[in-house]
Amino acid sequence: MSINPYNITAASVSITSVAVLVLISRYLDISILYYIATLSLSSALIFALLRKTTQLDSGLFWAITATLHGIALFGVALYEDDYFRFIWDGWQVLQGTPYGKAPAEFYTNPNVPGHLWPILDNVNNPNVPTIYGPTLQFIFAAIYTIFNSDPIGLRIIFAFINIGLIAILTRRYPLHHVALYAWCPLVVTDIIIHIHPDGIMAIFLAAGIWLARKHPLLAGILWGAATGVKIIALAAWPLMLRWPKKALIAAMITVAFLYGYFIILGPSIGFDSTRTFANEWLFNPMGFAMLSILAPQNIARLLAAIIGILVIMLIHARTYDKEFPPLAAIFGVILFLAPAVNSWYMIWILPFAIGSRQIWPFVAASFIPLSYITGLTLDTEALREFEVHPIAWYIEIIAILAALIYDYIQSRRNETHISLPPTPIKHPQIGVVIPALNEQDSIGSVVSSLRHLDAAIIVADNGSMDETANHAITAGAHIVNERQKGYGAACLAGIAALPDDVNIILFIDADGSDVPEEAPNLLQPIIDGHADMVIGSRALGHIENGAMTPPQRFGNWLSTRLVKLIWQKNITDLGPFRAIRRDALERLQMADRDFGWTIEMQVKAIQYEMRVLERPANYRKRIGISKISGTISGVWGAGTKILYVIGREAFFR
Repeated sequence: MSINPYNITAASVSITSVAVLVLISRYLDISILYYIATLSLSSALIFALLRKTTQLDSGLFWAITATLHGIALFGVALYEDDYFRFIWDGWQVLQGTPYGKAPAEFYTNPNVPGHLWPILDNVNNPNVPTIYGPTLQFIFAAIYTIFNSDPIGLRIIFAFINIGLIAILTRRYPLHHVALYAWCPLVVTDIIIHIHPDGIMAIFLAAGIWLARKHPLLAGILWGAATGVKIIALAAWPLMLRWPKKALIAAMITVAFLYGYFIILGPSIGFDSTRTFANEWLFNPMGFAMLSILAPQNIARLLAAIIGILVIMLIHARTYDKEFPPLAAIFGVILFLAPAVNSWYMIWILPFAIGSRQIWPFVAASFIPLSYITGLTLDTEALREFEVHPIAWYIEIIAILAALIYDYIQSRRNETHISLPPTPIKHPQIGVVIPALNEQDSIGSVVSSLRHLDAAIIVADNGSMDETANHAITAGAHIVNERQKGYGAACLAGIAALPDDVNIILFIDADGSDVPEEAPNLLQPIIDGHADMVIGSRALGHIENGAMTPPQRFGNWLSTRLVKLIWQKNITDLGPFRAIRRDALERLQMADRDFGWTIEMQVKAIQYEMRVLERPANYRKRIGISKISGTISGVWGAGTKILYVIGREAFFR
């Protein structure tokens, strides 16, 4: 294989930059600006170079990767001190539990070994007990057992874990993509020189994804362990709904074991300190900074959490059918809304961003090191200790927002819309299904108004206690009885009773609210081959005063907006007046037997990429009492069932 100059240049820049960072950290007493400039510029340059290549030699890839990790072992954590806590926690685990006990409580404890006093003296926030998860605590204890209080142990183990993560990534992505992560100076610096354990969560998540198809039980255990590293791994858990159930069960049991072990040993498992961190810590905020302008800090934090949960669930739903899970976007949302954003948090994102064509994660990795430019590192009283310099903060925000805008524009340009050729039905045979329950005052006129269609008309009697059946028969319909209550159950019974030659099915309510004379408007696009399903939209037509109650209108609006958000399909109504090709309906494998029937049909049609059209349909006040809007229980039951079906189809299909 010929040597690609972009690859050689990227490799050279990567090795040189990490070597320079190690030298600065150990020997050079110079301004932090040189350190940050080296870190940021080299990350940006390597990203730009690797984006220009389409292949990478395996020998070169692994030689550079190993060299980078080896060089970084000689660095010193010049601007970070978290590792003192890791060593201290490792010793604490061997004594019992690290939770619920602040390091400051041990300042006068004679049982602390002499070699740990320099460690204890440098633990940051010594009055706050540890916040690190149980998975990390076991790892810290194992490292302490082998290496004692020497931080080289943390560096070596974290380096090997990161190489393991890189090896897993190479099983899924081309080497020139994986190099975007493996050769990134930010990754090597924050994991090895600055000694941060975030790669441990990433390797558990990546390994779980790799093993999910063949070994779901092991995948679940790994994801449970990832949650024991960082609780934010829970944001990825909806992905397990795509896997066999045993994966989710294994993950839950693993988390219960990890936390249960420390619950038995003591009164705390770190959530009290995590709550303190979440409620009080503020560093380098991005989107949260905007929220904090609009509301007080405590309200802004609550809003950030609510918005984050909703957006993350939306991402999961909209990417259900994607080949690659959207972890980069999910963790990106968390970082954008978090009150504290550190550079090593990018290690949550970058391993899962290398398979996409988006640039924002790598632009963020290039500019987020600017957050090291604080009052503490500049040694100036003009800024508070952990206040990022305003110029650095603005550059960081503008660069990331610009990258997000670029990615959005590119995604819109790459969208393709395929127009399917018309598939007309040469010999249309229409069947009408009318679910009915105690509709004796209206069913006769509805059936009679449909006689002009020359259709097979089926009235699915859902247990009427009046003369509905007799009036329907008199008007010319065929009756099928379905004793199991439910709108969907009645529709399914009516479908089963249709003649075999019916190829278009029209659904219409029996209460006279729909206008039967408008049926041709729904049927003709299907006959002409321009649609697989046509909805009679009340929102596009005229709704008679009193025909829809305010709860109905709101529920209809909310449901259609959720469909738009999740499936990016603009619909205006869930109206029961609709027509569909019979072969299309059979593909949908309809199963709902009550109020979820209409939304299930529309959502499944969207998922199957069927051609769904809407046509204006007028809506009249019904004859008789509504089974839904006429009672509180009916409104509640219909509303919750519709939302349930939307959630089920979004996450469990």
